[in-house]
Amino acid sequence: MGRIEDAVERIKALECPTGDVENRVERMLEDYGVVNRDKITVMRDKSLDRDGAEAYCAKITGSGGQSVVILTKSGMDDYVAKVVDAYID
Repeated sequence: MGRIEDAVERIKALECPTGDVENRVERMLEDYGVVNRDKITVMRDKSLDRDGAEAYCAKITGSGGQSVVILTKSGMDDYVAKVVDAYID
């Protein structure tokens, strides 16, 4: 498995405060050596939402347009986001 695949597997286990999803994903991609943090843009992408999950897209500059899609669901109090799926797009 390559670095990005390893990072995606780790992202799939992520649970964090709802407002911290983007930061945590950036940090994981950098920690796994996928790319420097300044070449990652993580944004909420409503067009990729599905089955009640909110989608985020991590675009990696200089990777031929490669990105990672992260689907999260918030808990009852809307404080904690849990990743329910992540995949390379």
